[in-house]
Amino acid sequence: MNCRIIAAGLMALGLAYAPVSPGQPFTQPYEEPSYGVATLEERVAKLEKRLSGNTLIDMSNRIEKLQAEVLRLRGQVEELSHNLERTQKQQRDMYTDLDQRLPKPGTPAPEAGAAPQPPIPGEGQAGSAAPPPGAVPAPPPAPPPVDPAVRQAAYQKAFNLLKEAKYADAIKEFKNFVATYPSGDFTDNAYYWLAEAYYVNRDFPAARDNFQKVVKEFPKSAKVADAYLKLGFIEYENGQYAAAKDLLNDVVKRYPGTSAAKMAEKRLERMRQEKH
Repeated sequence: MNCRIIAAGLMALGLAYAPVSPGQPFTQPYEEPSYGVATLEERVAKLEKRLSGNTLIDMSNRIEKLQAEVLRLRGQVEELSHNLERTQKQQRDMYTDLDQRLPKPGTPAPEAGAAPQPPIPGEGQAGSAAPPPGAVPAPPPAPPPVDPAVRQAAYQKAFNLLKEAKYADAIKEFKNFVATYPSGDFTDNAYYWLAEAYYVNRDFPAARDNFQKVVKEFPKSAKVADAYLKLGFIEYENGQYAAAKDLLNDVVKRYPGTSAAKMAEKRLERMRQEKH
């Protein structure tokens, strides 16, 4: 009777019951419950659901920011490359010009001084008569020739200070150079780099004066295109955008294919983006 009641209760609970004989150990088959255990497919589905939400959006935003940063860095690298190319070209031009101007081996050296002028008759003699009316006075003696090595050393000293970013010292040396050598080798370069030193120090009036001197007094100089370019940059820095556009467009038209023209085009594009 008790066994039947137990069996009925177990069946109601969904469990199997097997009667055992006296002396036989009781064993109950075990069935692992299936509730509360997620299957592999369910876990994958939950993971896909999570990834398809905010995580993917965040990743997409980060990727876009990184791409924008890469583009910005590429622009900076391109501008630095143009600046380096221009500087290298200027240095090559400088040394090429020097090589062409220096005397070649075997060329006779210039005389140490000009031949003395013959004295005017009666001049310097006590009691002598004055020169006759209308006589042409003797020209002043010619200045001693400039030593090219000394000139080059003075220029290089100033240029080295500029490369070392010692702008105040470079300005001083370049001013001394153009005062000592107002014309001739390296003078156009000296005025240009003097203007550049002022420009870096944001002394735009002094920079403009010296860039204009390069343009007006050395029209055949290799520095003229770059001087025009920097004049346009100065107008841009001063907020004179119409004047800046005129100068920069002039550089593009007059010096096509040069590094100065490329830099002018880049600044014009920047102005278009800034809606100036």
